[in-house]
Amino acid sequence: MLVSVFLTSAVSPVWVDCLGQKVDEVFPEAVQIRRDLHRIPEICYQEKKTSQYIVGYLDALGLKVETGIAGTGIKAVLEGMKPEPVVAIRADMDALPIQENTGLPFASEHPGVMHACGHDIHMANVLIAAKMLSEARDRLPGTVVFIFQPCEEGARGDKASGARVLIQSGILSHPEVQAIVGLHNMPDFPVGTVALRPGALMANVDWLDIHIRGRSSHGAYPHQGVDAIYASCSAVMQFQSLISRLIDPQEPAVLTIGTIHGGVRKNVLADDVRMEGTVRTFSFTTRNTIKKGIDDILRGLESSHGVKVSWRFIEGSRFVKNDIRLATRALSLFQRVLGESRVIVSDPVTVGEDFADYSHQIPALFFFLGSGGSGKLHSAEFMPDEEALRFGPMLLAVTAVDFLRLESENH
Repeated sequence: MLVSVFLTSAVSPVWVDCLGQKVDEVFPEAVQIRRDLHRIPEICYQEKKTSQYIVGYLDALGLKVETGIAGTGIKAVLEGMKPEPVVAIRADMDALPIQENTGLPFASEHPGVMHACGHDIHMANVLIAAKMLSEARDRLPGTVVFIFQPCEEGARGDKASGARVLIQSGILSHPEVQAIVGLHNMPDFPVGTVALRPGALMANVDWLDIHIRGRSSHGAYPHQGVDAIYASCSAVMQFQSLISRLIDPQEPAVLTIGTIHGGVRKNVLADDVRMEGTVRTFSFTTRNTIKKGIDDILRGLESSHGVKVSWRFIEGSRFVKNDIRLATRALSLFQRVLGESRVIVSDPVTVGEDFADYSHQIPALFFFLGSGGSGKLHSAEFMPDEEALRFGPMLLAVTAVDFLRLESENH
C-alpha cells in the first residue's frame, strides 16, 4: 500500500513507485468527484448540496464527521495509532456568481454560478487524500482533521469570510490542531508542478473607499468652485509615490484605484467624487506605511485644493504566511516525490486567500498546484486540466504524514 510504505520507511524510489501506483488507482474516482461537485456549484454560505455530498463521502470512510459549522462547514477527524500529534488539511467549497461558458458535459447545473476558481478540484484532492490516509489509519502516527470551509471568496457586506468564522467556531480545537495544510490550483503552472515559498506567499488584501467633496460651479468659471475631479486626479497620481518612494523596491506592494465616479454633466464643475481601490502588501509594516501615506495625501488635498475628504481603509484578508520549517521540509519532500525541476520557489503573489487566517493562528503550509488547462481563474472559460488530480491528493497526504512523523519523533 502506498501510504504504508511511507509510514515505515524514508522517502525512496521504491516508495515513489508505490505512490504512483496508488495515484493511478484512485485517479478515476478523483475525476468523478470533481465532476460531480462541478455540476452543483454554490456561492458563499449556501453550499448545502456540496456539503451533503462531502458528508456522504466522509461518512463512508468511517471518519468522525461534524456538520453545520458556520452553516455549511464540515470537520472530519481521522484517528490513527494515537490521538496526537494533530494536523489539518483544508479545502474551500464555494463557487462564484459567474455564468459558465466551457461547454463541458458536466458543466454547472446552477444558472449564473460556476466553480471558476477550482474549488471543485480542491475538494476532490482533499477527499481522495482522506481516502488514502483512512486506508492506512492503523499505521498513521497521529490524527488528521479534514476541514471543508464555506465562503473563501468573501462574504457580502460586513460578514466575515469562512476561515475566520470557522476559527471563531472552534474548528481548530477538539482535537487541538497543531499545523494546517492547504493548496490552490494554479493554471499558470503546468500540471505536475508545484510552487511555494517560506514566509509570505499571498498578500494582505485591503480596500479603499474615498469620498472627495468640492463645490460646483459653471464649467466656464472654475475659479468660482472647488473642483473635486481635479483634486481626485492629484490624489491618484500621488498615491503611486507611496509605492515608488516609501516602500523598499524589493518589497512587493500594489495600490490600485479601480473606480472613480463624479460629476453630473460636461459643463459643471464636479462637487463630489467617489473612488474605490485596493492595496496589496506582504507585511503589516508595509500595510501601515501605505495606510498612513494615503491619509497624509488626502489631508493635504484639503489644504491645497480646498476640498473635504472622508475615507475608509477596510482591512480584508491577511497575508498567507508559510511556516518556515514546514515550507522548507515541503520543498525537500516535493522535490523527492516530483523531481527537483517540478518544484518552484514562487515569488509572492498579490492575490489573497483567507487561508491566511489559519496561517496567523497556527503553523501553516500553503502551496500552488499546477493545473494547466485553459482559461484563467475567475473566468467563465476556466477549465483546469484534471490530470492535476494525480498529484494533489498525494502531496497533501504525504505532507500531513511527514508532519505527524516529525512531531512524533520529537516528542
